[in-house]
Formats: sequence, structure tokens, C-alpha cells
Amino acid sequence: MCYRTKIYLYILLFIPIMGFSQSLAESSYEIEKKLPMDTWSVLSDNNLSIHNLSALHGFFEDLHKLYSTDSGKVRITQIGDSHTQVGIFQGIARKKLQYIFGNAGLGFTFPHRLARSNGISELRYTSSIPWESKRNIHATEKDLVGLSGFSLQTTESDFAIKLELNEDAYAFNKLRVFAPGPMFSIAQANREIELKNYSIERKVHTIKSGEALSIIARNYGVTVASIKKANNLRSDVIRAGAKLIIPVKTTKPEPIDRSAFEFLSFLDEENSSVYTFPEYKNAIWLLPSEGVDSFALNGVVLERDNSGLIYDGIGVNGARLIDYNKTTLFFDQLAELESNLIVISLGTNEAFDTIEKEAYLASLEEFIGNVRERMSEVPILITTPPPSLVKRRTPNALVEQYANEIVRIAEDYNVAVWDLYRVLGGNEKIKENYANGLVARDYIHYTKNGYELSGALFSEALLEAFYHYAINLSN
Repeated sequence: MCYRTKIYLYILLFIPIMGFSQSLAESSYEIEKKLPMDTWSVLSDNNLSIHNLSALHGFFEDLHKLYSTDSGKVRITQIGDSHTQVGIFQGIARKKLQYIFGNAGLGFTFPHRLARSNGISELRYTSSIPWESKRNIHATEKDLVGLSGFSLQTTESDFAIKLELNEDAYAFNKLRVFAPGPMFSIAQANREIELKNYSIERKVHTIKSGEALSIIARNYGVTVASIKKANNLRSDVIRAGAKLIIPVKTTKPEPIDRSAFEFLSFLDEENSSVYTFPEYKNAIWLLPSEGVDSFALNGVVLERDNSGLIYDGIGVNGARLIDYNKTTLFFDQLAELESNLIVISLGTNEAFDTIEKEAYLASLEEFIGNVRERMSEVPILITTPPPSLVKRRTPNALVEQYANEIVRIAEDYNVAVWDLYRVLGGNEKIKENYANGLVARDYIHYTKNGYELSGALFSEALLEAFYHYAINLSN
């Protein structure tokens, strides 16, 4: 068994059953007794400690308060590109950290499927209408691209979106809808509802000589079975001159019966609306608010009213720092999350666009400035971009340059850094990682195992740093 496979099994199997299962009210000294120093003094093979930990003291203070008093919430918000949008890295990190600090909800979500893109597996969005969408890489300010890095827009005034969880562990009783105004109403269905983004138009066809059911069905884009069902035919035998009903699907959605829903009250904030429920829910509906003629959805946050940790994942395929920087609505909505830690995981696309490290650092500095302009005290942690190859052959030298520069400027920028580039072995190890099933065939993205390993190692490094912070408090 190769060493990376051993690491993967260690992280996935050991962390969920190790210490930290003691009462949350215990002191840091008791944490040390239950979880001996030798457990965390050495990280897993090839993992690295977080650099410039002093930048995270505010976050660790919040985390320690949550751990020691079992009260309040701590929110981590990770922002990135396709590595983050796929949701696997933050999904495994969320589960590892919530196992220790409590599950306060799934956090930020976006209906990527409605934007014809890939999203996380923990929930599913469906809609009665198709939507227009735009990513921040193609957007301008007028496109209303917000916290998700996407904008989902329509001028239709009759629609319904269903949000349904695939994992009961993330049932929620608090929901926040991010939109540039009070555009959406939240409701629960009081009967079974089937969403159809089409209507059935019943056309009449006069059979011509020589026509067969298969020819007629192909001409109308329907099935033979649907024609037979609509006309109560027992066989395929038809005669010229007879008339057939053809059930043709149209793109016009079926109207939404609003009487099928119970609408819920909410609290409006500047760029979002907050809803609370007396009981936990696994599904909810978004419908258009009355009197609104255009709609834009930027995302939905799912939370629980108990204490614990929330881990948001915000990612956009192909995104760079400059793409996030060009829409102020993103940063305005980000501030409303009131995160305790911002994790920045960008750089892969800059490297493939051959953006020199000086220009990359300028964009990074602008991004950090945009965050701190709205959240002056929030701790920031940067993960260096993972190793990759250009055209599946050549090591991407810019990724290594970015990683080196990020570590070098950490203290000047007052940010912490976790060097994922070197944790994964750098460019020289990428083919070995591919052989071990961690890297995808394009040598840019990673497999499910690769993302899970990265997320688990990140949570381990964060826990190691927190553990030593807690020990220092007791000394």
C-alpha cells in the first residue's frame, strides 16, 4: 500500500473516532489529558502546519469559546474556483470539524444545476422554469453577481424553486436567501407538487396515406407509446383520413397554484432575507414575491438553531481573484455572513492564464482589501493552489511561484497560509498522485479521493493549530 493511500485511510478512519468526544465544557488542560500531545505534535506524513498562526488568534478564540462553553456558532467560509465548486474538499472538512465542534448547518448553497453547472451532493434544486445565469468570469456590475459568484435571473413572474436535502443530518430551521432585494417568498407545500417546466399541447393530426405511427411520432418529437395512450389505441394499425391526438410538449411551464403553499414570514436585511421555522425541515420552496418584475438569486444559507460550526463553500469554475474583485455585491453579501474565518483557495486559473506572480499578488491584495474594508477584523487563511500540469505534460511553474510568494508575504498581509501545493508533493509528485488515484486525467482537477484527502488534511492542520492554541491558554 502506497504512503498516500495510508494517509488517506488514516485521515478518513482515525479522525472521526479519536479524542475530542469529551464534554464540551472541559478546560484546555483536560483536552490535553484526553488527547495527548504526541497525537498532534506530529501531523500525518507529508502534511504541514499552518504558517503564521498569529493571524488566526481571533478565530481560535471564537472556536475555543464554542468548544469550552457549548454555545454560539463559528462560521468558516471558503472561497475558490472549480476545486471548491465541486464541494468535496469542504464537504469532508465540514464533517471532520462538525464532529468535534457541533453541526450548526450545511451553510451556503447555490442552485448550480439550474445554472447548468455542477454543485454539491448534499442537496438538490429543481425549478418549474429555465433560468438565465452568468458566472463572475463573464459578468459586470449590472449582472447582479453576488455571494455565489453566480447570478440566476428571470423576468418570469410565475415560478417555483424546490430545495430538498439529500442528507437528513443537515435539516434546517433557519434559512437566509441572498438576493439584491426582497424578490422571493418562502413557502412550504401543503400537498404533493410535481414541477413541470413544460405544458402538454394536444395537437390534431390527419393521417396521410402511407404514414405509420413511428413516422408521425418522429415528426412531432414524441413517442409512439404517448400517441397510443392519448388515442386509446391497442395496436399500431392506423388508417388514412383518421385523426390522431398528438400530445406535444411545449416549453411553456405549467402555472403555479399558489394555494398549494403556506407562505412564511421573514426578516428583510439589505442584501438578504432571513426565515426561521419552529421545526426542522428537509425541503422548502422559493416563489416570486408579488409586485416584482425581475428576479436574481445569489444563494441560500441553511442553518440550525443549536450551537456548532458552519462551513460554507463558494466556488466558481474557471474563476480568478480578478473575477471576484469586479462585483461589489459579492463582498457586500459576504459581509452579511459574519464569518469567523475566510479561507481563500484561488490561483489555479491564474496560473493557466500565465498571469505573472506580481499581477497575481496584486489581485490577491485587492481581494483581501475588499474583504477587510467590510470585515476589518476577520481572520484570513490562504491555501496555496494544488500542483498541476499544462497540457498533461509540463509542470505548471507559476503554481509553484504563487505558493512560494503566498508563504513569503503571509506576515506582511497578516494572513495565515496552509501550503496545499507542498502537502500534495508539488509538481514533481503529480504523476505519482495520478497513479495513486488522487488526480484526474486532465492533471488539473483531482478525483473524489484527492479532494477528500486534501479536505481531511486541511481539517487536521486546523485542528493541530487549535489544539496547541488551547494548550497555550492553560499554561
